[in-house]
Amino acid sequence: MPDLNPLLQDYHLPPFSAIRAEHLVPAIDAIVLSSRAEVARIIASQRHHPNWDDLMLAMEAVTSRIDEVLSVIYILDSTTTDPRWLEASALATFRASAFTQELTGNQGLYDCYKALAASSSAALFDASRQSLLKRTLKKFRLAGIELEPAMQKKRVMLDHKIAGHQQLFLTRLEQANNAWRKHITDESRLQGLTPTLKARMAQKARAANVQGWLITLNDEIYRECMAYAQDRTLREEIFVAYNTRASDLGPHAGQFDNGPLLQMLRVSRHQKAMLLGYANFVELALELQMLETRDQVLDFIRDQIASSRTVFAHDKQVLEALGHELGLTGLQPWDFAFLAQIIRQRTCGVSEDDLRVYFPLENTLSQLFALVKQLFGIEISELYGFDAWASGIRLFQITEHGEVLGQIFFVPYRQNDGGYPYAISLRNRWTTAESRRVQPMAVLFTQFEGTPDETCLLGHRQLKILFHEFGHCLQQLLVGIGYRTKMGTDDSGIDSAEFFGQFFERWCDSPDCLAWLSSHFKTGASLPMAMARQQALYTDTQSSWEQAESLTLALFDMEVHGSQDDGRTIEHVFASANREVGHLPSLDTVRYANSFSHLVSGYEGGYYAYQWSEVLARRAFKRFEREGVFNAATGRAFREQVLAPGHSRSLLESVRLFSEEPSGRAP
Repeated sequence: MPDLNPLLQDYHLPPFSAIRAEHLVPAIDAIVLSSRAEVARIIASQRHHPNWDDLMLAMEAVTSRIDEVLSVIYILDSTTTDPRWLEASALATFRASAFTQELTGNQGLYDCYKALAASSSAALFDASRQSLLKRTLKKFRLAGIELEPAMQKKRVMLDHKIAGHQQLFLTRLEQANNAWRKHITDESRLQGLTPTLKARMAQKARAANVQGWLITLNDEIYRECMAYAQDRTLREEIFVAYNTRASDLGPHAGQFDNGPLLQMLRVSRHQKAMLLGYANFVELALELQMLETRDQVLDFIRDQIASSRTVFAHDKQVLEALGHELGLTGLQPWDFAFLAQIIRQRTCGVSEDDLRVYFPLENTLSQLFALVKQLFGIEISELYGFDAWASGIRLFQITEHGEVLGQIFFVPYRQNDGGYPYAISLRNRWTTAESRRVQPMAVLFTQFEGTPDETCLLGHRQLKILFHEFGHCLQQLLVGIGYRTKMGTDDSGIDSAEFFGQFFERWCDSPDCLAWLSSHFKTGASLPMAMARQQALYTDTQSSWEQAESLTLALFDMEVHGSQDDGRTIEHVFASANREVGHLPSLDTVRYANSFSHLVSGYEGGYYAYQWSEVLARRAFKRFEREGVFNAATGRAFREQVLAPGHSRSLLESVRLFSEEPSGRAP
């Protein structure tokens, strides 16, 4: 009798609605069992005379199958709190991860890859194949394949310990987020908040069966309260609750403390790096990035700090003057965003809500798709009648000259209070040994507030989120077209992957593009060009605080993972980084690091990538500024010189060629 497990059937679009908790572990077990047999067959056939199709592409078929099932499970995890599902998901993920570790610890498979790299045919491989083969061998070495058996066992134990601590960090952070609520019954305390934000707070109160308004530690709510709430004591209370989450301080001191956990992670990561022959964890983390050494990263960060000093000083002087004017004695951290917002509105004469009415989601999507058609020659159309995992999910298909290039699932609205915007790969593009093209798929989560039944209006920040995450999806679908090797965001370093999101954000800062994208949700009128220019000025005004925060976190990440033996605590390292940047206030009563989720989500030792990729993106976008932000020839050049090569050459080299700059220049 055939196995009816939906995860084991052949499908193009995943059968999301048919998947149940009882399907997960049996599916992974079956895939692992058949994959082990296939790997053994591959090793036996490739041991002496390996070739690309029968080794690299055959193994790609093995790993792609289990990777896609894991992606489907990960997506479904976000929609449920059912204990049966979560238990099955955790066990299935654990067994799949164990198999992945088994592969990178397989000496026979490693020997086949080494033999292929040493073969005469490898010298004739194109740049794409050589790059992928080199990265594959490096992943084996980073997994400890060349260690003695006892050391390999220790490395596996460290990986299990690190993974457990990372998951516990996120669990405690979620618990801390959910534990704090501020119930407001006196509307006067919400003076200054936008009608949009107050409506969301009222909706949360109704959902909790209480009257009035409910403030939570959702990132967007926190950010807007800090910027707009006129009640200083309310800002202070929210600031303290948010910045002491999962720590030994604040309203839930000690209940969900991530501090000791961070220190254990720091030690375990350092031990793993030392075991693999690195001086510290940063050196290990940089192995698959563009920058190669900790010193290079620190030089870059410190160059950014030095070049920002003048702006830092100016913004601080203007902000302190406004504080004095308003009678705010002894400025506190919860005053900075509030004062900066007033300065922006005074300087630019425009507010977030003034802009929001011109960017209803539906029209903005249509214009975004028209923009990429103009620039890159691709068509994006919506598909209907597909199997989705929740209501409100949409599916778009990308075609070129009638050929399907891939699909993007779009999840516009927040599915839980703690979610953040992101894009993930559901399936990478690659070509099988039989020359069958596997179409890529991506999933875009923007986490906007609202429901499909409401008119969703995007502020400038939400506009940037949409463009940023769409940039990641477009990279997934367009990177490496024309190459037979696997291409996808998963094969890029963090600093390369973040470039594409940062690059697409640049159109949101172009007055011409803002005016072209816009359509008033009631009248259909375009954003006046004067307002579009005001918005561009608004974005740059008092922006140094976000810049300083990003630089502080990047420097902290480098120091905390590169200075294990200097005796400093997590708090001391953060305070030192904050002092070196020298723009944000120093405060002993917060614990920023305890809720810094990038430390446990793949960006550890790589948070600098946001700054690095932004600098690189701004450099690349200068050509569009010279030649026109809607210039089709420039768009084709970007696609051909940056997107198409994928990992066949360095992103730095691709950007240099596109930017028409002399060689040797770095950000």
